[in-house]
Amino acid sequence: MILFILSLIAGIAFVAAGIYFLSEKFLQRLNSASREKTEASLQKNSFRAKGSGYVAISLGAFTIVWGILLICFPALSNLLALIYMIFLVVALAILMIAFR
Repeated sequence: MILFILSLIAGIAFVAAGIYFLSEKFLQRLNSASREKTEASLQKNSFRAKGSGYVAISLGAFTIVWGILLICFPALSNLLALIYMIFLVVALAILMIAFR
């Protein structure tokens, strides 16, 4: 039950962060913090903000579903944890490759 509550809180936090990353306010702050103000730099910042936002929302949704699955299938908790960790590593790898 504790893992369900924690995964629900973490999932909501991921979704909230994703929504913030997709907001115009975050993009303006990201653009104002960058040194270069060229069109290419602004497009790159937009790509980074959108990519981060969509990945955070998907991680949040997956975390909430994972918590629900833990409650429904407690016997499969080890397998579900392994699948969740693989998903996190793949998401991190995609972000690192995309933002190089």
